[in-house]
Amino acid sequence: MSKTDDKPVILAKRKNIQTIFDYCLDQKIEFKVSPRAISNDEWELELSIDSIKMAIALGMFVRENKLDMYGMGEFSKPKPISNVKKVEEKEKTIAPAPSLSDLMSVALADDTANALNLDLNANNN
Repeated sequence: MSKTDDKPVILAKRKNIQTIFDYCLDQKIEFKVSPRAISNDEWELELSIDSIKMAIALGMFVRENKLDMYGMGEFSKPKPISNVKKVEEKEKTIAPAPSLSDLMSVALADDTANALNLDLNANNN
């Protein structure tokens, strides 16, 4: 592992440097600033992080300010969860229950049919 991979590096534009300076001074984080060879407007800030609490706080700061961070090896980003399962579950849902009036009309029709059968059987026709 090279020495640059041992410390996190923030790539920042000139307009964001003051925000990072203020954060590092408030948190008492040692940092080193160097211009980026590719662009005149971008700078590399190498930070010396000593504890896990400082690393978590730095990560929250970087995410909140939408900055780019490199170093400390490769980070794996979480894979997005596909919505295929959710769509299939929605399709598998049970059809809505029939309304009360529909149930009553079916029940009355069944009772009428049974009543007619009873009458026919009673008269022996």
